Amino acid sequence: MILILSTTHDDDTNVVMEHLANMGESCIRINDVDLFNGTTKIYYKISSPTSLTVENKLFGSVNLSQVRAVWYRKWGNFNKYKDLLDKNISNEMFQYLHSEYYGILKTILYFLNDKKWINHHSKVNRLNKIEMLAIANNIGLKIPSTVIANNFDTEKKDWITKAVNEGAVISHNQKKFPLMTVEYNNSTVSFFPSLFQQHIYKEYELRIFHLNGKNYPMAVFSQNDEQTSVDFRNYNQNKPNRFVPYQLPEDLNHKICQLMKACHIDTGSIDIIKGVDGEYYFLEINPSGQFRMTSYHCNYSLHYEIAKQLKKMNDE
Repeated sequence: MILILSTTHDDDTNVVMEHLANMGESCIRINDVDLFNGTTKIYYKISSPTSLTVENKLFGSVNLSQVRAVWYRKWGNFNKYKDLLDKNISNEMFQYLHSEYYGILKTILYFLNDKKWINHHSKVNRLNKIEMLAIANNIGLKIPSTVIANNFDTEKKDWITKAVNEGAVISHNQKKFPLMTVEYNNSTVSFFPSLFQQHIYKEYELRIFHLNGKNYPMAVFSQNDEQTSVDFRNYNQNKPNRFVPYQLPEDLNHKICQLMKACHIDTGSIDIIKGVDGEYYFLEINPSGQFRMTSYHCNYSLHYEIAKQLKKMNDE
């Protein structure tokens, strides 16, 4: 049996499951929020042997000892579901529920620890941007000048700032503000410790999906649109960027594979900039990044490739 640990509204999971169904593979999906709201029931018993049973109206009751292969898609963002709680809940109670929720998730992951994984949870959860940049630099990939500081003079260079960990969407006065990569041009002010990188002026961007030793690259021509010139994820729906398949230089392709192996992750979306100076600059890996756009624009059939890998793991 195949288990996919995912979240609601992740359409990539839906498409992979459709392929698995067409292949005749037995597969269940557990969304993180379904444990939180009771849609998926859980019963864990420490015994000999220990058992973990989940039940959902979509797949019935399943003992997870039957699982052979796990895809750790994206799972466990408690903060996304804060709106499901009572509006008057105290911060102390929220922090308590937050802690308990992650304790339950860790219990489930511990039970599944020895299964076959696409992206083992222990490897994904320990990664951060700074570690990735350090490993990439050691392998020989170029990276932008990078600084973490809470008092910073930017006069000598152009800089951008981004999240050290993960981006977020902040709600304020009934409006939502996505926290993305932005230019930073303030000088000598004090602030919360933040990540800064030298602004690399780009010829174009590369979004590369990696799966088990193979890279699937796409070029994104985002540099000529002011809205997307710093971060193409700030999509211009009225005038979309152009996306095309891309042939990586052999040395760059090899170093990306080395990087993924050194990070001990099987799959992820990799961001690289081709600078106007002709150099390639590694930015980051998102182990649970969206890949539908890369697959469809470049005809890579990535959902089918993931389904094939899960089937192979399940059948071994």
